[in-house]
Amino acid sequence: MVSANVGVSSARAMFKGPGEQVNGLEATPEGLWLCDQRDNRCYLVDFAGRLLSSFPGPARNASGITVGAGSVWVASNTRPALIFRHDPTSGQCTGYLVLAGEGGVHGLQWRPYGPGEQPPPAAERPAELHPSAPAGRLNAGPGRSGTLWVSRPGAHRIEHLDAETGDLLGSVHFAPPRSHGMFWDGADGTLNVAETNGGHIFRMDPASGEVLEEWRVAGPEVHGLTRSADGRIWIGDAATNDILIVERF
Repeated sequence: MVSANVGVSSARAMFKGPGEQVNGLEATPEGLWLCDQRDNRCYLVDFAGRLLSSFPGPARNASGITVGAGSVWVASNTRPALIFRHDPTSGQCTGYLVLAGEGGVHGLQWRPYGPGEQPPPAAERPAELHPSAPAGRLNAGPGRSGTLWVSRPGAHRIEHLDAETGDLLGSVHFAPPRSHGMFWDGADGTLNVAETNGGHIFRMDPASGEVLEEWRVAGPEVHGLTRSADGRIWIGDAATNDILIVERF
């Protein structure tokens, strides 16, 4: 998973994160959502860094954030690894997923089901023990909330999950030691994943895991990674709490 021709880019600091230690980043039309791994809050700032809103959450060592299906999703890099779902206006936690196995959790990327992708079949609902007082449902069922791409750095894989149920849809191998933030390129359908230790960005075929391009950001530690609609690539550096824009080679 290493290319002989690795381009090098620089990055320019734009502003400091509003919390103590930014660790996840997601661009939306409203601005940038950030999660902070020390105060475990989620923040929405505009593209100049002005605070628009924030809320606390149950994630600890919050390490990734994404937005989709009307929700903000936050990775909790704990044991077990968890993903919490929040109402973006109130901050209320509306659900969570428990990730299977070891490996921790870092970056997240929400995506709808694509053409040809099918949700897993719903689990068979058991007979009610007390028909007069039926039990509540655990979730709304597969396919209702799209999908999540999830980096599992300790397991060297990127998982693709049903966002409502947590069912595993697939996974691809990721050899470098510390996968982190990611963004989806809608122009070519690729998943772009950061590796923090070396500052490398891997543009990958999400179906096969093949690396189509590799480049490196010199200087900052690349933790959060996202791309705004205007094509700018943003980085969150947990070592400095800087939010930066990449200046491509």
